Amino acid sequence: MQEHWVTGDCWLGCERTGVPVIWLGPLQWDGQHAPVHACKPCLDRLKAQALAYFMQRRPAAV
Repeated sequence: MQEHWVTGDCWLGCERTGVPVIWLGPLQWDGQHAPVHACKPCLDRLKAQALAYFMQRRPAAV
């Protein structure tokens, strides 16, 4: 998968601006759409959180 980093604002809580960010996808709210971007530290945190979630939900091997 090729990553396309651009300079922009992080939408995931750190609120940093003018940093390298990657597009995660559109946010839809009340019929409107906005592009959600994340910086590397926030993306790493999100990936770790998702991995922990996936590992908890993994069915036991039979």
